[in-house]
Amino acid sequence: MAPDYTLDRNDELLIAVSLFEYSREWEIAEPWNAERAWFLCRVICERHGLSPSEAVLELE
Repeated sequence: MAPDYTLDRNDELLIAVSLFEYSREWEIAEPWNAERAWFLCRVICERHGLSPSEAVLELE
């Protein structure tokens, strides 16, 4: 069982950016998963009032 851990803002943005990258990288080979990753990326970003592009910049 995984230890208890609460995700902070940077954790969530890192996840969003990873989902963004996955959605672009696998768009052709895994279109359903890529679409789902893009959707989840947008959901996380919207929770923080950011676009996916802004999320990338927040991590740099």
